[in-house]
Amino acid sequence: MIEYLKRLEKTPKIGSDKIKGVSESEIEKVEKKFNIVFPKSYREFLILAGENRGALPMMDTADLETISSDWHQEIMWEELQDTGTKIDRPFWLFAESNGCEIFYFFYLDEEKADPVVHMVNYAQEDRKRNVRSLEISFSEFISEMIDLAYRYEKEGY
Repeated sequence: MIEYLKRLEKTPKIGSDKIKGVSESEIEKVEKKFNIVFPKSYREFLILAGENRGALPMMDTADLETISSDWHQEIMWEELQDTGTKIDRPFWLFAESNGCEIFYFFYLDEEKADPVVHMVNYAQEDRKRNVRSLEISFSEFISEMIDLAYRYEKEGY
């Protein structure tokens, strides 16, 4: 049952773009692969939109298959190392752009059903990155993405 992302559940289509989820077994396979447990709100996102996020403007990549692939994980860790970006706690990147140069993530050790979203973004110094909290929960983040998608649908990018 969807508890945190009821708005996304009620918004399966914006414009001509439809969301498409993944199965519980696909989610469990990824959790087992990385020896992690996803927060409930993110599991709901995956069930509703884990294969295709539709019109939600969540950077370039947010589908579970790509995000959890070995090659994508390698790109992420190389980017963090190359830029000297330190994230000292267990985390999950859930959306990224430009080969993981910028991305959204949440910490896995908070043990919250609806974790706070953080972002790695460009800094003033070349090849450096900032890590900061967006100070909103994952469900609030998705709600903001729905609002943004409707605005883009109405006004354009």
